[in-house]
Amino acid sequence: METTTPITLATAGYSSLECALQDYDAVWDARQEGTFHHSSLAVLGHGADGVFRIERDDSTARFLTWGGALLGGALCALLPWVRVWTAPSADLAGRGAMIRHFHRRFGVDGLAAAAGLLDDSRYGLVVVVVNRRTEQVAPLLEHAKQVHVMDTVWGDLEEELGRDLVRARPELVLVVG
Repeated sequence: METTTPITLATAGYSSLECALQDYDAVWDARQEGTFHHSSLAVLGHGADGVFRIERDDSTARFLTWGGALLGGALCALLPWVRVWTAPSADLAGRGAMIRHFHRRFGVDGLAAAAGLLDDSRYGLVVVVVNRRTEQVAPLLEHAKQVHVMDTVWGDLEEELGRDLVRARPELVLVVG
């Protein structure tokens, strides 16, 4: 991926599952419009017990070695106290690279604001899209009570993923170029 390829992380808060699913569908359907690399989304339900549950999720990157890390990294960066589903060791390593990337690029304040929005909402939507910017993603979240969208670039993520994946599974070799 080019180092200048944009990555957008969006969170949105909803009072109903129906509204969250409508925006989920809008974002998922938009992946077919124009150039994109990957889209990963999850609708979260926030129970009265304070536990987040994934109501629906999907990712165009799920078949890549690091594919689960795109969404898993975002969820762990936003809600570090939440145990995200178990995954193969390579996916966990990729998740670490994503978490570090998001922390460096979005900063604690940006991630805290996004996490606070989720924590204050009955339902939430987490969206990570590669090769889309805020102005393309935010309008798709029209049913949300609150929206927090942040942009960054791919940067050195390829190198970070490669390093973490090879540590987790030495038999993996990533060719960059």
